[in-house]
Amino acid sequence: MKSNFLRRCLFSLCLLGSYPGLSQTTTTAPDPKQQFSPAQLQADLQLMHRVLDEGHPGMYRYTSKERFEALFDSVAQTLNRPMTQQEFFVAATPLVTALKDGHVKWMPRERKHYQYYYNLDKLFPLELHFTGKQGHLVHDISGQSAIPLGSEILSINGLSVASLVEKLLPTVFFADGNSQAVKYLSLDRFLPFYYGTYIGAAPRYEIAFKAPGSSEVKTAQVPSVTLETIQKLEKEREKPKQSPIRVEYKENNTALLTIDHFNIYKNELDVEKVMKDIFWQINAKNTQNLIIDLRSNEGGIDKWGALLYSYLTDKRFKYYDSLLVPKKAKFTFAEHIVWLPGMYPLYRKLISKTDGGNYTFRFKKTLREQKPQKNNFKGDVYILTDGYSFSVTSEFCAIAHYHKRATFIGRETGGAYYGNTSGFHVPVKLPNTDLELAVPQWNYFMAVSGYPHKDRGILPDYPIEYTAEDIIRKRDVDMEFAMELIKSKRASAASK
Repeated sequence: MKSNFLRRCLFSLCLLGSYPGLSQTTTTAPDPKQQFSPAQLQADLQLMHRVLDEGHPGMYRYTSKERFEALFDSVAQTLNRPMTQQEFFVAATPLVTALKDGHVKWMPRERKHYQYYYNLDKLFPLELHFTGKQGHLVHDISGQSAIPLGSEILSINGLSVASLVEKLLPTVFFADGNSQAVKYLSLDRFLPFYYGTYIGAAPRYEIAFKAPGSSEVKTAQVPSVTLETIQKLEKEREKPKQSPIRVEYKENNTALLTIDHFNIYKNELDVEKVMKDIFWQINAKNTQNLIIDLRSNEGGIDKWGALLYSYLTDKRFKYYDSLLVPKKAKFTFAEHIVWLPGMYPLYRKLISKTDGGNYTFRFKKTLREQKPQKNNFKGDVYILTDGYSFSVTSEFCAIAHYHKRATFIGRETGGAYYGNTSGFHVPVKLPNTDLELAVPQWNYFMAVSGYPHKDRGILPDYPIEYTAEDIIRKRDVDMEFAMELIKSKRASAASK
């Protein structure tokens, strides 16, 4: 009985692979004009220092301790006057981005939206597509249509788009290491958030632009939009509900396996059965080519990534090489922790020291050698990725890339090749500013080697760059390229 109880406890812990959304999305938010004294700001900054130093197991994975200490000192020197929550959020963001950990959470405890926190009545009204230091209009949220779609936007309220990109890209912390595609994609998707938070807000925005095919510079005034307008747009763009794992069949003996996310629990979908049925069907149809679409798949439960790869190989394989966790001693900031999983005390008891003097949690099945599935797929595999291919998705991609099992098409993954810091989070409330810093507890190292880009994601074999026109026309350039590549390979093989 004791053994069964322990197994259930460990299973509960191991399911905690994603952040449970502890901070409150409410109809109210703190008074944006409330100011905090320098002493209060310094106290919250020092708590941030302790939380990261004690609670983040991968704090120095990409940034040295010396660099972090210099950053903390630099931020502390700016906290010499009263500030609002937003001002402190902006001032402390460089500490979060220096982690280069896309799993860390940094947000107000109470907010009206999961992404938008500040200046909610005067948000920037345009969606742009960024390539390098250029931005082109792909949607006018305000509905004014004062600027033709596809126009190159040159400046906003006098700030050049090149300067805008230089200012905003370093604030994007949803990225592992120095992955780049995810940062541009974040600006594409959430420019009103980044502009309103890190640059400011205005009732109207003066836009300098060049219409498509024209060299003439024109200007237009575009009114700001409210959060309610953005939420309405989000509602309109919601995709119809469907299985997060699904297969369809295309020409040239090709199957398309789409996986929207891996955050799937047993009561929602029997993933093992679905995968077994899908690959049985794929093989029964004598399919020669398999496209796996993992674009915008932000991850979820790690064992599903290992399971997916087990259907692509006929050899035993290692998935994770090792796992490091924070030290076993009680956190000195425990009184500020707002939530922990019920099995956390047991988990802490099961932490053990490694031979190198670090700490680990050995009870992860994905640390063991993995077996291939009997009904594995032996044909050609093509994987579509973008910047929001993250976490478990990037882990799977790293293993598939390392074993040379797939051709990658699209853009660099947002998750890093060599691993990430994820698992369950320890969320801490900063007592004065009411901001939340949540740090993941498991520092994973993938069973891969030889990749020359130590701080990057999986770089595609065939990089795809979208134009503003592609986005406006809703072209699926990645899929078009993949199908054309399969067609050309088929034609080449037939001619031999």
